[in-house]
Amino acid sequence: MRGSLKKFQLVLGMVLVVGAVAAAYYYLEWEKPKISLDKPFESIGKQRDVTITVRDARSGIRKVSVTLIQEDKEYVVASEDVPAKGVFEKSLTVRIAPRTLKLKDGEALFQVKAVDYSPLKNTTRLEAKVAIDSVPPRVALLTRAHNINPGGTCLAVYRVSKAVALSGVRCGGAFFPGYPVPGQKPYYVCYFAIPRDVSTGTPMAVVAKDKAGNEAIAGIPFYIRAVRSFRKDTVTLGDTFVQQKVVEFQEFDPSLADKTSADAFSYINTQIRAANDRKIRSVCTKTDSRQLWQGIFVRMSNAAPKALFGDERTYMYQGRFMGNSVHLGVDLASTAGAPVEAANNGTVLYADSLGIYGNCVIIDHGQGISSLYGHLSSLAVKEGQQVAKAQVIGNSGATGFAGGDHLHFSILVSGVFVDPKEWWDPHWLRDNVEDKITQAQTL
Repeated sequence: MRGSLKKFQLVLGMVLVVGAVAAAYYYLEWEKPKISLDKPFESIGKQRDVTITVRDARSGIRKVSVTLIQEDKEYVVASEDVPAKGVFEKSLTVRIAPRTLKLKDGEALFQVKAVDYSPLKNTTRLEAKVAIDSVPPRVALLTRAHNINPGGTCLAVYRVSKAVALSGVRCGGAFFPGYPVPGQKPYYVCYFAIPRDVSTGTPMAVVAKDKAGNEAIAGIPFYIRAVRSFRKDTVTLGDTFVQQKVVEFQEFDPSLADKTSADAFSYINTQIRAANDRKIRSVCTKTDSRQLWQGIFVRMSNAAPKALFGDERTYMYQGRFMGNSVHLGVDLASTAGAPVEAANNGTVLYADSLGIYGNCVIIDHGQGISSLYGHLSSLAVKEGQQVAKAQVIGNSGATGFAGGDHLHFSILVSGVFVDPKEWWDPHWLRDNVEDKITQAQTL
C-alpha cells in the first residue's frame, strides 16, 4: 500500500512538472522573432533604401528598431512600436542617409532589433558590418569626337577613379555596359547603339555607379552626320506564301492550326517576332569582356543587298492591313544554298531554329558586339564553338519568315540591332573605333 502511494506521488509529480513546463512554454514563450532583408549589402553611399521584414508566429511583434553604430555611438535610423498584439509579420522600408545622421565615411555596424510580445520580451538582433562611402566615382571621358549615324554604333572610352559595380553609357533610354581593358593605364570601352530617330536632344552620357550606390554622370558630346530617312515599303502577301509559312510555324506553335491564315500571319508577325527579339537580347548578354574580333567584318561573298537596315514594311493580305515591322539587318542574296561565312572571330552563342529568323547562328565578338545569320538552310557550327573570320558556318536558305533563298545578316550591340554597313567599312572602323582606342591609350 505504501509503495503504491509513493508511485502515485511520483507520477503526480511528473505530471505537475510536465504541466508546469508546458504552461511556461505556452505563456512565456522562448521563440525569438525572425528578421530578413530584401537584399544584403556591404556599403552605404549618400543614401540607401532597405526593406526589412520581421516575423513572429507566436506572440507577435512588439517593436522594431534600426540603428547604425560607429565609434561606440548609436545613430537611430528608424524605430517603430506595435501598439497591440496580433501583428505576426511586419515589413518596413527605411532610407539610410549617413550625412543626415552625421556619420563619417568608414566602417559602421548596421543593426536591426526586433522584440516580441512574449512576457520574456524575446529579442533578435541582425547585425552586419558595412562601409559608409559618400564619395562618388569620377568619370574621365577619353574620346573627344562622337560622330554618329542614325541607327549606327558609337564607341566611348573612359576611365573611372575607383572600383565600380557597373558602368556604361545611357543613350536614348537604353543602358549599354562598359568593359574594362587592363594595362598600365586601364580604361573602359563601351559600344552603344544610336537610335534610328536620334536628335540633338537625345540623352547620351557615361554612367558609373560604385558598390555604395554613388553615381557619376559625364555627358557625351556628339554630332549627327546627317538626318537619315529610312525606306518605306508595302508588301502584299499572296495566299501561297502565307499558308506555307503558317504550316511551317505550326511545328513550333500548334495553336496556329486553330487560326485563320490572316490571324496566324498576324500572330507570327507580332507575338512570335517579339518573343524572338527577347530571346536574342537574352542570348547576346553572354558576351566576352575581351575584344575577340580583328579588323573589318566580312560580308557574304558575291551577294547583292536586297533589303536594308531600317526598312519600314507595311504588310497587306487579302486587302487587309496585317501590321508593320522594321527590318533589323541587311538581306544578301547569292546562289541558292550559298556558303555563309563568319563575319569575324568569335564564339557561337546560338545555333538552332529561331522563329522568324529560321535556322539561325549568333556569334559573340566580345565587348557586347555580336552578329546574327538568319534563314539558313543548314548549320555547320554548334553553340560554344570558336570560329575564325571567314569560316563557313552554314548555307543560305529560306527558313523562317523568308520568301526566297537569302541571308539575313545583322550586327547587334548589347542585344540592340544596328546598321551592319558601318562594320563592313574600313574607314568607319579606323576613324570611329581603332583611332579612338589608340588615342585613349596615350592619355
